[in-house]
Amino acid sequence: MQIKTFSLGAVVTRCYLLSENNKALVIDPGAEAEKIYDYLKENNLDLKFIINTHGHFDHIGANGFLQEKSGAKILTHTKAADKLLSADKNLSMKFLRKEIISPPADKVLEDGDQINFESVILQVLYTPGHSQGGISIHIVSEKVIFSGDAIFSNGIGRTDLQDSDTNQLKNSIEKKLLSLDDDTEVYPGHGPQFLLKYFKENVYPNFF
Repeated sequence: MQIKTFSLGAVVTRCYLLSENNKALVIDPGAEAEKIYDYLKENNLDLKFIINTHGHFDHIGANGFLQEKSGAKILTHTKAADKLLSADKNLSMKFLRKEIISPPADKVLEDGDQINFESVILQVLYTPGHSQGGISIHIVSEKVIFSGDAIFSNGIGRTDLQDSDTNQLKNSIEKKLLSLDDDTEVYPGHGPQFLLKYFKENVYPNFF
């Protein structure tokens, strides 16, 4: 399995494209849809899934274009589904003063769900706090997790938004993420990737 990283849009959201056997899935295509689509075409990749770790505008902005071009299925958590369809709920009106919406989710995800993609299984971890619909995507066999906006190399997700909760984020991090192996590679929604061990020892103690 290959992982391609894109840095997209006004707030430099990290988007990840996973590929194997000429099939692909994309996690958090927040903006610059044509850049992602051009990569798919250039590498002869058939996009199967679009996964949103939560429903904020900077993680869903390219959903519609990519689905129209590829027919890929949009997957997100049950509590993020309404945000795809509302510029108020996904905060695009608040931060950009313009409407960014997505087609509806084709499938809603719950904690513990699994997504089969070629030779790997993606496990859904419900990690709310930054957003009520927040999930992280764990690939156990690869020791990789896509953490959305729950944790970063230098901090944790902000909790001053309308659907945020500090205690909930603390619980998500401690119960779901910190329990993973130290050598798990974390691919966050913003900023560089990092080892979970580094976060445990050098970042998290500064917050709680």
